[in-house]
Amino acid sequence: MKKELTFAALLAFLFVACSGDSPAGSDQDSSREVKMSFRGCYENLSKKVSLLKGGSEDLPLAYLYNEDGQYRLMIPKMDDYCGFEKVKMDVERSGDTLRIDVTAMIPTECLCVSDHWFDIEARDADIKYFAHAPYNKKETVYKVVPGPAP
Repeated sequence: MKKELTFAALLAFLFVACSGDSPAGSDQDSSREVKMSFRGCYENLSKKVSLLKGGSEDLPLAYLYNEDGQYRLMIPKMDDYCGFEKVKMDVERSGDTLRIDVTAMIPTECLCVSDHWFDIEARDADIKYFAHAPYNKKETVYKVVPGPAP
């Protein structure tokens, strides 16, 4: 009987210890919703055009749009697939940077230069940087500026 009481007390302790919420203001939140789309299919431009530079930091630019309370980031003229299906992304906010890593998708066979759009949540509209790793490619960090793009 003593063993059963000890075991029950241990289970109750573990339940209380494990049921705590994560700290307030945590930057790692797996519930962030982001939708990605490609628009346009331009002639195969040089990569330096697809990474429109700006400012003294010499980072490529991502443009933030606010369309009736819907926030969207746009990376202009990016060399990538023409389209995709079943995309999976890891989305994380760390300080003033929103990071999106495309971890899986079924891409089209063709490649082209297109504008990449990301629908983001209003709580992320104050970001200053956008780090994006396209499917099977290296991450690029963009400076976020108000739209529209030139």
